[in-house]
Amino acid sequence: MGSLQGRSIIVTGASSGMGAATVKRAFAEGASIVAADLNKAGLDILAEELGDPSRVLTVPTDVTDPEQTEALADAAVERFGTPYGLVNSAGITCVGSVLDVDPDDWRRVMAVNVDGTLNTTRAVARRMVDAGVRGAIVNFSSGAGVRGVANRVGYVASKFAVTGMTYTMALDLAPFGVRVNAVAPGMVRTPFTAYMLDDEENARRINAAQPIGRVGEPHEIANAVVFLLTDEASFAVGSVVSIDGGQTAGI
Repeated sequence: MGSLQGRSIIVTGASSGMGAATVKRAFAEGASIVAADLNKAGLDILAEELGDPSRVLTVPTDVTDPEQTEALADAAVERFGTPYGLVNSAGITCVGSVLDVDPDDWRRVMAVNVDGTLNTTRAVARRMVDAGVRGAIVNFSSGAGVRGVANRVGYVASKFAVTGMTYTMALDLAPFGVRVNAVAPGMVRTPFTAYMLDDEENARRINAAQPIGRVGEPHEIANAVVFLLTDEASFAVGSVVSIDGGQTAGI
């Protein structure tokens, strides 16, 4: 415990699921947290659960709006100084194949997952570089960012984009001492997947399809995210770490 002591971390998509789990794990490791999400009520609940307002700042933020991500970065600097870390957890999904994906759904998933990752990273990384902070950034890709998934063409496109952005951001920022990596979760029990896993028969099929025999839990992803933020991962640059119970290992 204490591997992030004295450091501040911005987490987007912080109000639930893997984002909230990451906040809680980073907080337990001593970090001060800037939690960002569109869901203000969820942020308020999260802050209450953490229980130490001196180490938590909540900032309702739409990551698709560059002005709001700039304001998020400014708020973080004002409260805790230049951030050491950023976790781009904000994301949405959409259903649809190449034949029938709704154009509005396509644009929305790209705006949140791709533009949002770019907007927030650019705002925070500029401040890190200007201040000489040798920090760490972790993006959320997906198992759908390293292989295809039927009937998810928009989501897959967005997550492949995040994977590619991670590699390139890592090359852009490594000379400044800022490490960029990503996690690529498989099927994890979150509010996004609850509708699939709440059905007992469907959950049985999903679990059976995982090499490990079950879906993941948010804290299992958060553990890897926080590791990538810490000095224990000091030589990890441009890695996309699959945490998926073996799903992408092969057939």
